[in-house]
Amino acid sequence: MPERLRLSDDAALRALPRMREYALHDTVLQGFMLRVQPGGARSWVLRYRRDGKPRRVTLGKPGALTANDARTLALTVLAREKGGGKVPLPPPCGPRLERFAAEYMERRSPAWKPSTRKSVASYLGSTILPALGGLRVDAVTSVDVARFIYTYGRTKPGGANRCHEILRAMFNCAVSWGYRTEAAGNPCAGIARYRRPPRGQLLGVEALERLGAALRRLEDGQPLHVAAVRLLVYTGCRPCEIRRLRRCEVKPDRLELTDTKTGPRCVPLSEAARKILGGLAGSASAEWVFPGKSGEEPLSENALYRFWRKARDMAKLAADARLHDLRHAYASHAVMSGESLHITGRLLGHRCASATERYVHLEDATLNEAAERVALAVERKLRQCGV
Repeated sequence: MPERLRLSDDAALRALPRMREYALHDTVLQGFMLRVQPGGARSWVLRYRRDGKPRRVTLGKPGALTANDARTLALTVLAREKGGGKVPLPPPCGPRLERFAAEYMERRSPAWKPSTRKSVASYLGSTILPALGGLRVDAVTSVDVARFIYTYGRTKPGGANRCHEILRAMFNCAVSWGYRTEAAGNPCAGIARYRRPPRGQLLGVEALERLGAALRRLEDGQPLHVAAVRLLVYTGCRPCEIRRLRRCEVKPDRLELTDTKTGPRCVPLSEAARKILGGLAGSASAEWVFPGKSGEEPLSENALYRFWRKARDMAKLAADARLHDLRHAYASHAVMSGESLHITGRLLGHRCASATERYVHLEDATLNEAAERVALAVERKLRQCGV
C-alpha cells in the first residue's frame, strides 16, 4: 500500500532516502506526491492520466517550492488538463547555474580522475559559467545553450564539444536531483556537436620498417626510451600507460594496469613484448619499469616526447605523426590482419565498437584487395544468373 499523509514542508524534511526510490502520497490532493530518491534528492510530483495513459510532471524541489505552492501548481496543471490546454511549466525558482555547478562538482567529482576534475573545473570557470552562470538552472533553454556552443565553437570547435558534454551531464543531474522538471528536460538535447576531422594517421608497413631501423640506431644511446616505444607498438597501450607502468603491474603473460582512461584492465603480452620487459629487469627502479632520471618518478612526458621527435625525424615519418598514432597503428594492423573490431576493441580496452572504428585506418593495398574480392564474388553471382 502507498504511504499517505498530508504533505508539508516538514514532512519533506523528515523523509529519509532508502535503498530504492519511493513516494509519499498526499491525502489532500490525489496524484500529488513527494518523490524521494536513494541519493537523497526530493521533488514534488503530480501523477495523472491523459487519454487513459499515465503521465507524470515534476513540479519542483522542496526548499525551492513550498508544499502549498506545489499543491497549488498541481491543481493548475489538472485544471489545464481538463480544459485541454498545455501543461504549464512552473516558474523559475531553482538556483543559478553558478551555484548548481558548485554542488555538481561537490557531489560528482570525487568519483572522477584528477585529470577529469581539473578539465571540468577549468571549462566551468573559464568558459561555461561566464556565459551561462547567471541563469537559473531550471530556466536555461536550448536557445541559450545553442547560442553559447555555436559562438564558442567558431574559434574552438573542440572546446565547444567538450562544453556540450559537461553541460549535458550537468543538466541530466539537474533533472535527476529535482532542480529541473522532467517536462523541461535537458536543454542540450538536439544540439549538434561540431564535426571534426579524425585525428591520427596510419603508420603502414613501410613506415613501421623505417621506424624500426631508426630505433635500432638509437638503442645504444637511449635503450630505455627505445624499449618504451617498442612496447607501445607491440601492446597498443596509451603512451601514459607505458610511461607510468609499475613493476607490480607486470605479470608473466599480461599487464594488469590499475589506472587507465577506462579503469583497470589487462593487456595480453606477446612474445616480443615479454622479451622487451625481460630485458628491462636491470634498469627498472624499485617501483617504475621506465624510471626518470632520479629513479623516484616515472619517465617524464617531455622526455619521451623529445625522444619520439628524434626517432620520427630519423625515420622520415610525417611531421605531425604523434606518439599516440602507434596505438592507431596497432588497431589498424590488427583489423588488416583479420581481427574483428570486437577483438581489437578488447585489446585496446575500448568500451564500445564506435571508439575502435575511429582508431582504424586501412592501407590502400588492403582496400584494393577487398575491392578485388568483392568484384570476383559479384562476377561469380552474375555468371550463375547467366548475365
